[in-house]
Amino acid sequence: MNIVKAADNLLGAINTYMEYFMGFLFMVLVGVTFQEVFRRYLFNDPTHWASELSRFLLIWMTFTGACIVTRLVTHLTMGFTIHRFVNNSKGKFIKVLISLCSVGSLLILTYYSGKVTLLAGYRSAPMTGIPMYLPWAALPFNGAIMSLYMIAETVKHIFEETEPVMP
Repeated sequence: MNIVKAADNLLGAINTYMEYFMGFLFMVLVGVTFQEVFRRYLFNDPTHWASELSRFLLIWMTFTGACIVTRLVTHLTMGFTIHRFVNNSKGKFIKVLISLCSVGSLLILTYYSGKVTLLAGYRSAPMTGIPMYLPWAALPFNGAIMSLYMIAETVKHIFEETEPVMP
C-alpha cells in the first residue's frame, strides 16, 4: 500500500473519531442547557455552573468543528478563481504555497497556544472549579490535528496530477 494512501486512511480514521467527539460534545451541551432551563423555569433554582460549562463546551466544539472541516476541505476557499486567471502549473504552485502558509500558521498557533495553556492553565474556573488548561487545551489539541491535515493536503497538492482545463 502506498504510504500516502495509508496516511490518508489514518487521517480519515482520526477525523471519524473527531466527528464522534463533536457529537458527544453537542449531546453534553444540549443536556447541560436542557437541565438548566428545566431547573430555572420549573423549580426556580438555577445552577451557577451551567453557563460556564456551556461556554467551555462551545470552545471545544468550535475548534473541533474547524478541525473536521479542515480535513474534509469544506472550509471557505477561493479555489474557484485560480483556474480562471492562471494556467495549471501556476495554479498548482498557488495551491501548494497556500497550503504551506497554512501549515506554518497552524504550527505557530499550536506551539504558542500550547505554551499559554501550560503557563496559565493552573488557575481554576470560578463556578465549576475546572482547571483552565482543560478548556484552553482545545486550541493546541485541535491545532496539532489540523496541522497534520494540512501537511497531508500539501503533499496531495504537490503530487497530484494537473488536469487540463477545458475552455
